[in-house]
Amino acid sequence: MLFFGLVQNMLDMTYFKNVVGLTLLMLLFTVISCKTGTFNANHSGAFRLEDGRLISIRKSEGRTLRYRVFHNGDTGRLYPRSSNGYSSGPGFNGKIPIVLEVTYMVGRSAKPDSIIWKEDSGHTIRGWRVNRDKEVIIRNGDIRLYGRLTIPDGNGPFPAVVLVHGSGNDKATDYYYNGDFYAAHGIAALTYDKRGTGSSNGTYTFDYYKLAGDVAAAVAYLGSRPEIEPSAIGLSGYSQGGWVAPLAASLCSDIQYVIVNYGIIESAIEEAEMETIHSLKAKGIRGQDLQEARELIRACIEVVAQGFNKGWEKVDQLKRKYRHAPWRDALKGTTVHTFLKYPRWLIKILGPRKAPPELDWYYTSAPLLDTLDTPMAWLLGESDMHAPPEKTIPKLQEYERRGKIISTMIFSNTDHSMLLFKQKEGQLREYTRYHPAYFRTEVDYALKLARQQKLLVR
Repeated sequence: MLFFGLVQNMLDMTYFKNVVGLTLLMLLFTVISCKTGTFNANHSGAFRLEDGRLISIRKSEGRTLRYRVFHNGDTGRLYPRSSNGYSSGPGFNGKIPIVLEVTYMVGRSAKPDSIIWKEDSGHTIRGWRVNRDKEVIIRNGDIRLYGRLTIPDGNGPFPAVVLVHGSGNDKATDYYYNGDFYAAHGIAALTYDKRGTGSSNGTYTFDYYKLAGDVAAAVAYLGSRPEIEPSAIGLSGYSQGGWVAPLAASLCSDIQYVIVNYGIIESAIEEAEMETIHSLKAKGIRGQDLQEARELIRACIEVVAQGFNKGWEKVDQLKRKYRHAPWRDALKGTTVHTFLKYPRWLIKILGPRKAPPELDWYYTSAPLLDTLDTPMAWLLGESDMHAPPEKTIPKLQEYERRGKIISTMIFSNTDHSMLLFKQKEGQLREYTRYHPAYFRTEVDYALKLARQQKLLVR
């Protein structure tokens, strides 16, 4: 996910033929893309329907929301139709025909405490808000992290989990939903905007050690709160969090367990190579063609990993060698295609501006996991194209054979973010819903790992 389209987004603009034009267009796009409208934060949260279903509703793109159903992974985008009403169409992002209407019931409080859930069958049911969201501030030196602490109903102290972010720069306190499901099952959940994102200060970074330090600060903050049991705090890391969460556990002895969701052990440079190879396989590239493409892919990634300063001779040599290769067109939409399409001087100027800041492309979690004793669970999508797990899975299984407290759960036919999909060869994947066992598995592992550590779980 780090590499795919890394430079392509900056360079593939046919209306501009010079650096000035490209830069001006990027600035204009940034201004326009910021005007996405607002959404009503009071509509976010978890609701339990009268039939027992648990629903999380959090922000999606623009003014839309997304609902997620805990027991079966159903999901859809909610489009606003009034100040307190939304509707959803079929499929992952469908708008029409309407198959669901959600209306927020506003009473004395500005924050609606219930919803009316009306399905296309005509069945109408009420749902009541569960959990409590509190705004919090976490400090790590000069870094001020804005957070959302989701607390279960009832009296504490509660066990807790810190949600460790993926690589994106979205405002996590708006978008992250997993805490709703944790809290509904008795585990408080802390979500915060990474440094340099959302309402947090600092500079956006891919430096795993800085990010792990922020996680440790979040754990220390949780331990100071009266409603939290300080001896029962774990981590749940997502995507990039698969590197950051285990690292944080090695730095902070107060972290009792780690759950990794759709992350990998291997380095970012290996992830980038596997990701691009998987994109070619999806387009039908096989055999010798795939081996030739892999050679060029690796050379291009090495240039990126070395700050666009080294490795160009190898790239130029392979571009000449495979200038008529039939698989070249299959690279369209990837960063490697950018290397084929644009001159070196232009990529060297604009590439570093798009590259992940402060990323150690060669960092791997393997040496850390060799010695780390913290109990862990890894939840992986078998068909994950963005963080392919084919090398991670056998390594985890070997750790288990060696007696480490590591559990591995592999979800079949599942992509990144634990999404199921439909796909025909040569076409993009069409996402349908989350794997029906994922949400419950994540929560169950947190409860299980906490109990293994003989921690207080109410």
